[in-house]
Amino acid sequence: MTRPDDPRTAAARVFAEGGAFGELLAGIDWAATPLGPPVSWPGPLVDTLRLMLTSEHAMALYWGAEFATLYNLGSTPIVGAKHPWALGRPYKEVFPEVWAHPVSSHFHYVTGTRKPLLVPNELLIMERHGFLEQCYFDSAFQPVLLDDGTAGGVLQILTETTGRVLGERRLRLLSETGTRTAGLPTPGEVAHVVAEVAGSYPEEIPFLGLYLASEPGMRRPAASTGLRSAPETASLSAADGSVVAARLAQVVADGAPARLPAAAITGGSTAGQHAAATRIPVEEALALPLYGAGQVEGVLVVGLNPCFPPAGTYHDFLEVLASAVAGALSAALAHESAALAHEEQRRRAEALAELDRAKTTFFANVSHEFRTPLTLLLGPLQQALADEDRPERREQLELAERGALRLLKQVNTLLDVARAEAGQMRPALEPVDLAGATAELAGVFRSAFEAAGLTLEVDCPPLPKPVPLDREMWEKIILNLLSNALKFTFTGGARVEMAADGARARLTVTDTGTGIPADELPRLFERFHRVRGARSRSHEGSGLGLVLVKDLVEAHGGTVGVDSRLGQGTTVTVDLPFAAAHRPRPAPPAAGAG
Repeated sequence: MTRPDDPRTAAARVFAEGGAFGELLAGIDWAATPLGPPVSWPGPLVDTLRLMLTSEHAMALYWGAEFATLYNLGSTPIVGAKHPWALGRPYKEVFPEVWAHPVSSHFHYVTGTRKPLLVPNELLIMERHGFLEQCYFDSAFQPVLLDDGTAGGVLQILTETTGRVLGERRLRLLSETGTRTAGLPTPGEVAHVVAEVAGSYPEEIPFLGLYLASEPGMRRPAASTGLRSAPETASLSAADGSVVAARLAQVVADGAPARLPAAAITGGSTAGQHAAATRIPVEEALALPLYGAGQVEGVLVVGLNPCFPPAGTYHDFLEVLASAVAGALSAALAHESAALAHEEQRRRAEALAELDRAKTTFFANVSHEFRTPLTLLLGPLQQALADEDRPERREQLELAERGALRLLKQVNTLLDVARAEAGQMRPALEPVDLAGATAELAGVFRSAFEAAGLTLEVDCPPLPKPVPLDREMWEKIILNLLSNALKFTFTGGARVEMAADGARARLTVTDTGTGIPADELPRLFERFHRVRGARSRSHEGSGLGLVLVKDLVEAHGGTVGVDSRLGQGTTVTVDLPFAAAHRPRPAPPAAGAG
């Protein structure tokens, strides 16, 4: 009988070529699995395994009627603590919690139709490390055909997008909290707006209760969300003997977060709407102190989604949220008190500066975490594209490369906006023929417009003077404006014009696209704002493109404006001063807006 590690078998040769991971595969008793001994494995299975073992990207193969599991080294973080036990086992035994829905339907669709399937950002509640986690994945499923034309198995090429999805969602929550609480005159209004915003993000905040100081030793419930019944309306005192009152008193006394049973806040009822709420109830809450004027002015109590690891980025996010709420409350208290002392002004400025630094660090850290896997993904993709000569494979690889490059562009935009907000955006100015540079950059887009059946007109006659310009920043401005024009235009096209207007050079980008409703125009330059219901060629985007354009133009001492009519098109106007009139934008103050 031929042994699994017999060099005469094709599978054994693949194992031998697979390095340390191949040695691991060679040591498995495959005869005890649904796959059977490697000597019996069909050629398509062995060929696909070779492809997987030579790839740095995460891949998995599910073979036969039971979809027995094979995967490569890149997939081991996704398999988690079930590696290497999962090798050779039916998928429904490895991850029974997601087998019935939706994974089974994906596999049977691919094997039944023999067609590929793309599933972006799919939510799966998986047990990988001994507890259920809320995970997101981009997956491409491909049938692996046998010689008779039937599907022997399913190849999955997957990328875990959990960090990106959660990071973007949490950034939106923080941004909306800061924007909507700015300028509110009373702590009560701040509390209600915070609860309203949190109620729109039940995945991150299953429930929330906000308690403010009423008198020494007392805390009154100011607002709540995600609870079937609001917290007690009377003020809470440590002398009451209740769990909530005692724990809030501890948080106020220690000035540090503390945990408490969720039932103490919910009264024992089910609360929250996180992704697994029907199976995994919220069992814990986190109470966070809210500092103002050098002391704890309130406590923010949030339900903890049990599908997120309680430490790490989730805990950091909640602390940044508490800082944002505390800053808004401090501002409201200052507004109420006309006799705010100079020392209080200084403390509030320091608190806001610390919040700004925490937000900027949070944005930058999340963005850098996105860039690392993207860089690792693009390298093997581009190498595979260079080596691949099969049209069907090239099409799949090019699709993956385009998606990765699009995501990398969005991450870079997020980093640029974070730098601008922190006052770190400093243009490297040099005299530039702005008309010529603009015409050259616009020309890059001509093929993209023509491919979409649109026209692109460029009218950039020479200007009388050079313009002080950072070429890299100007490239980003043109890229964002023409990308928007292409994205929202379906008939007609776009026109790029450059002309002198007194002491300034004026760029005008006009399209015949879908246009923008009048009530949306005032919010176009808000971070993460996207026009609701807008028809576009694609749905990606972070709502930061125009924000970045505004920051870059203002860094050159210029201005930007937008005029649009719904259904008729949009015109964006950028004015930059000529050399004699240029005045750089001053650096922003240390304490930024929430």
